[in-house]
Amino acid sequence: MTHTVARGAGFAVVSAADQAHAAELAALVRGRRDGVVSVLAPATYLVRWGALAADRRDDDGPLVTVRGARGRARDLGPDDVRDLLAEPCQGQVDEAGDTARLSEVLPPFAAVGVVGGEVVVRVDWLGFRHVHVTRGAGWAAASSSAGVLGALRGEGLDREALASQAQLGWQTGSRTWQAGVRRLGPGERAALAGGRLRCRGPRDPRGVTTTSSTGTAPERVAAGLLRASVASFLDEHPDAILQLTGGLDSRILLAAVPPRRRPELEALTLVVPGSPDAAIAGRIAREQGMRHQLLHLDGLDALTPAEAWAQVREAAQRVDGAADPLGLAVLLWAERGLPARPRLAGLGGEVARGFYYVGPPLPLRVTPALAGALTRWRLTPNERVDPGAFVPGLAEAAAAQVADDVHAALAATGRPWWPATDELYLWERMGRWAGVLASATCADRTTVNPMLDRAFVDLARSVAPSAKQNMRLLSRILVELDPALALIGLDHRPPPVAYATRTWRGSAALAATQARRVTGKVAQRVHGSTRPPAGGEALRALVLEHWRAEPGLLDPARSLGVLREEWLDAVAAGQVRPAATTVSFLVNLLSALEEQAGGSGRPGQSGTSRVPQPSTAGRDEGRSSARTEARD
Repeated sequence: MTHTVARGAGFAVVSAADQAHAAELAALVRGRRDGVVSVLAPATYLVRWGALAADRRDDDGPLVTVRGARGRARDLGPDDVRDLLAEPCQGQVDEAGDTARLSEVLPPFAAVGVVGGEVVVRVDWLGFRHVHVTRGAGWAAASSSAGVLGALRGEGLDREALASQAQLGWQTGSRTWQAGVRRLGPGERAALAGGRLRCRGPRDPRGVTTTSSTGTAPERVAAGLLRASVASFLDEHPDAILQLTGGLDSRILLAAVPPRRRPELEALTLVVPGSPDAAIAGRIAREQGMRHQLLHLDGLDALTPAEAWAQVREAAQRVDGAADPLGLAVLLWAERGLPARPRLAGLGGEVARGFYYVGPPLPLRVTPALAGALTRWRLTPNERVDPGAFVPGLAEAAAAQVADDVHAALAATGRPWWPATDELYLWERMGRWAGVLASATCADRTTVNPMLDRAFVDLARSVAPSAKQNMRLLSRILVELDPALALIGLDHRPPPVAYATRTWRGSAALAATQARRVTGKVAQRVHGSTRPPAGGEALRALVLEHWRAEPGLLDPARSLGVLREEWLDAVAAGQVRPAATTVSFLVNLLSALEEQAGGSGRPGQSGTSRVPQPSTAGRDEGRSSARTEARD
């Protein structure tokens, strides 16, 4: 049978040219994660940890690393997964014009299995489920944890990744915190055997495979896709829960549920102090006759500093340093008593929103100046680490590097400015921010997001920017599905119907909303403020208190030559209380150093102190060639 996993699960595949070396590598991973080892092929081992370490025979079939893997219209079975692993990467559309199997699978998804004597790892078409690969002299490995692979390599941390994290709060491209370790790309297939690693991806993973060529309005096509997807999911999972907020995406999913079935559906909402989400979601749930469960953060600040530190450390390990551990720790704490029932989630509608549009959608070219403005005003303000934490010159070098990375990603799309920003959001921010969080929790429960269906995404990508700007396309989809739900206001914004149709009154309301957003961004930029996650301030205060009680916990960060000694001393003494984003970065950094040190919390012989200086980042360590080797 196909094996699915529960909370806290992870895996690694290690392969070597000889049996003894492979066994040694497997033993190292098992020791770090208290895992279970099984043989998949000669000199190739699978190590599973957490809930995935439950009893399992080697002939149980492919290992699915997400709970409730699903295709467009049904749950995936063992034969489906075997076919996905065996399918060669020949592009998203085969020679007969049929959509490749992988395009039918909803992200996140990844599986491991034996195909023709090789161990194959395959990730979803969006690369939403994060899996990482590396290789050394006579050995190769793939894992859900970049930290595990980095510890096996022992080359220390990737300077460019530190820079990205300090500015964006997430990574760009295929980087990880670990030198010589990269993330598999969209739809990529890795094969390991005899210490060799072969990676192959689709010819054009970003090509649009499904467009509306029938002349039917795109909102009508999208509505049909969502109705079919939601109905088939509820048929197989009638006990599903809808994650309902005051925003637009989850409301669209509710609108896709037939009215007669809505009273059978339970809604779940996280209560965030100061947010109208709970009130709006409560009104919608009452009007639809739905049961409504509220998740409160009451009691989070009652944790002891040591308990808070343990929660945040677990979250940092789950996100591999590539996302906000404070935000994930709050979520895991809030959901600690919930049963693992299947869920409908709406994250992903941003792809159809024209997320980074400001001003009229003119046919502009991608330029360094525009990319720099986007980076400074939209990408970095919420997550940027306090520049004063770094040694002189490093924060400036990091900002310049990230601006260059963003420009390169935009230019690589080959599209005009506004469509290029859509592609940046989908393949970079969605894949590297939302994908990290999805990877950290996808083993906990079945979560289905119909808006990540490739057909829906590609439909949105094929629509002109003018039809997406100001949420016009999404709002028209909601009107198409349920006009009554489109009349209810959003969180601090007009109702969706105002976005769907152009009227004088609606245009005035939208202009006022846009003015408030711009004013807020300007104020944020002027004051250098960041935006903590819900509950993040409470955990931040507790973690800082724990560091004051145990200042030695910060010592590993001193070895890098990245953070100022005086700043670390001030944090340890309680004289400096850094913002939540800076605390998150430091937590991730300490977690990565602990991973390199073998879990002891002390810097080992892993080379973590060999971080290049700003002008030579990534070159004097040979890291770029290591990444090229892993990619090849």
